[in-house]
Amino acid sequence: MLRHHALALLLLVTAATRLPADDLATPGKKRLNILFIAVDDLRPELGCYGTRAVTPHLDRLAASGLRFDRAYCNQAVCGASRVSLMTGLYPEHTGERTYHVTGWRKRWATTVTLNQHFTQNGYTTIGLGKIYHGKSGAGVDPDNWTQWVKVGGKEYGDPDSLKNPRKRNGRSRGPATESADIPDTSHFDGNRARIGAARLKKLAKSGKPFFLAVGFTKPHLPFTAPRKYWDLYKRSQFRLPKNLGIPPGYPQFARNRNAGELRSYKDIPLQGTPDKFPVELSQRLIHGYHACASYTDRNVGVLLEALKTSGAADNTIVVFWADHGWKLGDHSSWCKHTNFECDTRVPLIIHHPRMPSVTGNTDALVELIDLYPTLCDLCGLDRPKHLQGKSLVPVLKDPSTSFRRSAYSSYPHGRGRGRTRVVGHSIRTDRHRYTEWWDQKTDKPVARVLTDITADPGETTSVTDRQSLQAMLSGQLRNRVLSVRKPRAR
Repeated sequence: MLRHHALALLLLVTAATRLPADDLATPGKKRLNILFIAVDDLRPELGCYGTRAVTPHLDRLAASGLRFDRAYCNQAVCGASRVSLMTGLYPEHTGERTYHVTGWRKRWATTVTLNQHFTQNGYTTIGLGKIYHGKSGAGVDPDNWTQWVKVGGKEYGDPDSLKNPRKRNGRSRGPATESADIPDTSHFDGNRARIGAARLKKLAKSGKPFFLAVGFTKPHLPFTAPRKYWDLYKRSQFRLPKNLGIPPGYPQFARNRNAGELRSYKDIPLQGTPDKFPVELSQRLIHGYHACASYTDRNVGVLLEALKTSGAADNTIVVFWADHGWKLGDHSSWCKHTNFECDTRVPLIIHHPRMPSVTGNTDALVELIDLYPTLCDLCGLDRPKHLQGKSLVPVLKDPSTSFRRSAYSSYPHGRGRGRTRVVGHSIRTDRHRYTEWWDQKTDKPVARVLTDITADPGETTSVTDRQSLQAMLSGQLRNRVLSVRKPRAR
């Protein structure tokens, strides 16, 4: 008899914690829509994350939803991070690790992407801006949207910016920053906001469930934003960060010491390491990054205002995410391309109109790869079998819940004259970040570093006197990598 009571209790607890899709989708109500907002190169440099950035629209979104304070990308580079999120597969599983990931769709032709899954389940799916990334354009995978919308615009507003460009890697680049006095819609992102808002209103009128994905490029280089966003800040208020150092033991090949992406722009010195940049240049770059963050905030605000006036706000989930972080002089470098905390940590905000009690923030360790299964659950769709992420629904229900033991990311590097391929595998636990760099041919570590993020948030020192902890984390990391590599349904 006791066994029967225990079983019944177990079933009740399981039913309460499993959070089935029907409960989330709320039978009898309209199917939930998705407004999916992607941003490029944005670390959590937003007012709602406690920084000086002027971002009122995103601050309000965060206040009405759940802000994830420890969300991490799975690789700190555009193409690989986005393909990972949109396929629900880790870069270490697919091998899609490059900036452009050119040809990934041919290699993974039968894998159902996030937008494709919603299309197949009766949603009108519209995409515009930078969602995927690749040489065939931001609209990679266009056949699996109801419609892919091409949007034009300018990179620079001042014609002088394009005079005497720097030519590198087959491309011509102007200056790294620009503050032209031009309308918001002159640049690509302002135009994307305008067209995205119009599409949103049209979708709302249709009465059909929709998945609208809008991708903004800023604050990706070059830091070009209309002058009024620069005027929100005084340049003198910006200083280089305090974490200029590198943790002892961190390999030279893995620190992106040269900041090659930044060197593509004509006003950036080609000689000398980034720590030798003039102070005025560093201040201008940090100023430009913040101006672009505020410009993106305005563009997100255009979408949110359109949602509010469309009549669909009470039925639309809003997801705001960035593909990876960015260094603003951290570790005496710039850009992304490492396993450092500042490169892998991203802003993530989810607003659910039918879960008004879910507000505030969470310290749960989460990964961008978790978004695909999460949106399936929230909209009552079956999850494709190939997904490697975990649904965030338990965190949305209870932000204090323990979700992941660690967040995993990887990054490939070249090493030495022979360009031996090395992959940095990293896990972020509740307190520490542990990284090993494996020879890709042998899977043997060539370097390893343990940092204590609680004691040293800037990661300038390494923990060398905790051998048992390092051994435990090494085993945990290896198990994680091997589990990620396991074959799955495609």
